[in-house]
Amino acid sequence: MWHDSDDRLSKAVARYQEGDLDAARAMLRGLDRRGVVSPRIDLYLGHCHLEQDEVRAAIRRYRRCVALMPVGSPQRAAPWIGLGLCYGRLGDIERATRAFKRAERLDPDDEEAQTHLIHCYALLGNVRRAEKHAEKAVALDASSPHVFRHLAVAYLLAGSYRKSLGAWRQVAMRAAEHPELDLGRARCWTGLGRLRKSRKLYLRATTGPYAAEAWQGLGDLEWRAGRVPEARTQYRRALDLDGDLAEARRRLAECHLALGEPTEVEGLLEPLLASGEDLAETSALGARARLAVGDRRGALRHLRRLRERSGAQGETWRVIGDRLLELGRVRFATRAYRRAIRLGDHEQAVPRLARGLARGGARKKSVSVLARAAHRRPGLAELHLDLAAAQMARGRLAAAERGLLRGLAHQPDSADLWAAAAEMALDQGRRRLARARLRSALRRDRRHAPAVALLLRWLIAEQAWTRARHAGRVAMRLLPDSDLAWRDAGTALV
Repeated sequence: MWHDSDDRLSKAVARYQEGDLDAARAMLRGLDRRGVVSPRIDLYLGHCHLEQDEVRAAIRRYRRCVALMPVGSPQRAAPWIGLGLCYGRLGDIERATRAFKRAERLDPDDEEAQTHLIHCYALLGNVRRAEKHAEKAVALDASSPHVFRHLAVAYLLAGSYRKSLGAWRQVAMRAAEHPELDLGRARCWTGLGRLRKSRKLYLRATTGPYAAEAWQGLGDLEWRAGRVPEARTQYRRALDLDGDLAEARRRLAECHLALGEPTEVEGLLEPLLASGEDLAETSALGARARLAVGDRRGALRHLRRLRERSGAQGETWRVIGDRLLELGRVRFATRAYRRAIRLGDHEQAVPRLARGLARGGARKKSVSVLARAAHRRPGLAELHLDLAAAQMARGRLAAAERGLLRGLAHQPDSADLWAAAAEMALDQGRRRLARARLRSALRRDRRHAPAVALLLRWLIAEQAWTRARHAGRVAMRLLPDSDLAWRDAGTALV
């Protein structure tokens, strides 16, 4: 055995490359048990563990390979790429990024490391770094569709739907039969409000390998249009094809709650609660289901389990506060929100704390909480919007408008703030000012749904019926049919 270990190792590697994982793993483990020391054994055993979803075992093998790999070896970057894939499977994107960066430094000409870095920076929300690594990957291999596929995902997650469509076009030019092409384009058209196009592409994708995700996308379209029974049917089809789609499972539970079927929710959420994936959102749905059947103790049990398993996290205490507010325990809910704020969940917990204080009758205190938060974090447009809404609830319209203008001084490119300021001017009869603010909102986002609905209202008030009809068609594409903009669009057509 000892004289032909290299030949046996080459045969094991060939078996792995042919796809015979079991035989390759058995041969590699045989060499390892006999005391043959080679970094290639650990490298390919790590590959086998990763293919069979044994992530922890793969990490151990890759680390041992890194320790044994000699300096200057042409395969020195390979174990770091494997480690990056393992950390990505575990959801630790930052450690995965560091591993891929190490692989890039060891082998700058490795196109695979550059492609994985595009995906990591997309998940981290750093589009500029993703674009930078995409340029390097294209310079190494301009014919690869995977680079543009990862870049399209980066643009999609960042909300740049037109750029994402451009990246998918590059994918189509290099691989016209790419299995994810229809699904990716459908998501882009959904983001742009072109629901007919997205529906057509989702239906085409239901015949491919990403059929489960396509049915989930169709369910999202039905949910967005307010057709909950149809959405429930599509989510069920998605889960029949792939029972591990956690998002489809949660959305199906929301459909059952919306249709008054809370008893169906517990069975749907059990796998998610067992796995611990997105525990805060899953426990919140379970608590809502218990509340719907009148089981307040069961709802509190869900919250206690969430606190025990998640520990001291801002998101956990925010979810607990939401459910306590539904239970009518306002005082305990405000305590939970304050703890969430202390743990760093400022952006979402502060408005909820203000809402809880307002429900408890402390409207003045809720306004002061929002005012302090907006002063400390003037870059968050949502805080200025919530502060204006709280001031309007107290009847202080001038103070609400001043708050919006103060927010625009810090965030002049926020279409949300411009649209809110335009709505206030339109409600007060100042049409010329409302028109100027609407132009500012639409200049920053041409398909901003609230701004388009306000433009429709303004055109109806001006009796510009032809332009109102066109604005109504755009609003009907962007907004669900339960929105009042559909009524205004009907008025313009009549």
